[in-house]
Amino acid sequence: MTVFDHFAIASSAMRAFKLGMNVAGYNVANSNTVGFSRRRVDLSTMSAVAVPGGWSGMGVEVNSLTRIRDPFLDFAVRREAGRLGQDDARADILSALEPALGEAESAVLRSSISDFFDSIQNLVIDPSDMAIREDVVSHGERVAASIRSLDGHLVERRNHADAKAEEAVDRINELVEDLAQNNLEVTGLEAGGQEASDLRDQRDLLLDELSSLIPVNIVNAENGQVRVSLEEGGHTLVVGTSTQKLIKGQDSEGLMRIQVERAGGLADMTDSIRSGQLGGYLSVRDEDLVSYRSELDRVASALITEFNAVHSSGFDLNGDPGLAFFEPDPPGAHAANAIRVNSLIRADGSLIATSSVAGETGNNEIVLQLGELRSEAIAALNGRSFAEFSADLIASVGQDLGAAEASRDASLVIVDSLETKRQGVKGVSLDEEAAELARWQQSFAAAAKFMQVVNRVTETAFSIFP
Repeated sequence: MTVFDHFAIASSAMRAFKLGMNVAGYNVANSNTVGFSRRRVDLSTMSAVAVPGGWSGMGVEVNSLTRIRDPFLDFAVRREAGRLGQDDARADILSALEPALGEAESAVLRSSISDFFDSIQNLVIDPSDMAIREDVVSHGERVAASIRSLDGHLVERRNHADAKAEEAVDRINELVEDLAQNNLEVTGLEAGGQEASDLRDQRDLLLDELSSLIPVNIVNAENGQVRVSLEEGGHTLVVGTSTQKLIKGQDSEGLMRIQVERAGGLADMTDSIRSGQLGGYLSVRDEDLVSYRSELDRVASALITEFNAVHSSGFDLNGDPGLAFFEPDPPGAHAANAIRVNSLIRADGSLIATSSVAGETGNNEIVLQLGELRSEAIAALNGRSFAEFSADLIASVGQDLGAAEASRDASLVIVDSLETKRQGVKGVSLDEEAAELARWQQSFAAAAKFMQVVNRVTETAFSIFP
């Protein structure tokens, strides 16, 4: 072993320890950088050489620069982030209905129905009183308006959910494009022998966001690239530098449908996406809000059918057969959107049918029958009265919102807990880095001291043996 070998050992150690100090400093510098994963220098001994009496090492070399991550924690965080995104999306849409609905007992819809039947009860006393008749018309219009207003709020929320779903699809496609570009850059750097930890950190941030929007399967390839496919349906989004984005279409109502390219054409995947933020918006749009509108249509349709059946069996103040009080009659598919008091009755309150016998203006038999509808069990409403069914509808929305908010809060606690654990693995601890920096500094100082000793011994040897 020559003197030059000693110099090689010292210089290899100083280079390795200097890199360790640089890495510790780099970790400290990025301690507040979002998505940053701390680095660690892995060292290994250089090949030993034969010397008299045995073998001697030739120094130290940098084996690798490792980016500290736990793939299992990454998977867990992304899985729960998808559930949180779904719950948050549902709560976001449903919470905006609260001001329009109110409490079940004091909701505008229920109170307007109650006031309407109160006005009919007043008409029992004096069926010929035009002021009371006008009051009945006014309250009938208020009932119809409250139903239409609530239906309008449901439609508005559905359109809003559709717009948010479109935004999510646009963002998913942007992330897919970014991941494909990232694959290209990572492969290019690592193929050239360079280190691509910063690009891999950027990729993990992209995958975190994508997983919160829609559940995906992620496969890491040996060449440093990732393959990303949908968990629901298996559609491949990213493979290498190629992408297969989600395609936006429209249904007959003008709402977005999500399609993907398959052999032979386009395949609709809308109904299979029910997780992640996108799935949350789609489920509330196509299930919750559709169900609420359907129940509201049942209320409007039953009110039109039952009230008109009684009203049309009587006679108005002029002795003519009663008209349909509510329009449209028959109700049609979306009665809640169209219900209103007959335009002829709105213009002339004398057309309200109150008598069971033509020409008997004081006869209130029909009014009494109309008043009995307030508490009557309506078959079309599952044996509930109008007010009871309306209250049940309002309560169901509140229960769904409460469940969504509770689920969101629970998911948030889980995500925060998992993220804390993940940060404990990949995050930068300033105390730990300070200790690492001191260790590398001391090691570097020792290697430098060894270099000085070797240099001094070498000078002494040269002076003795010129």
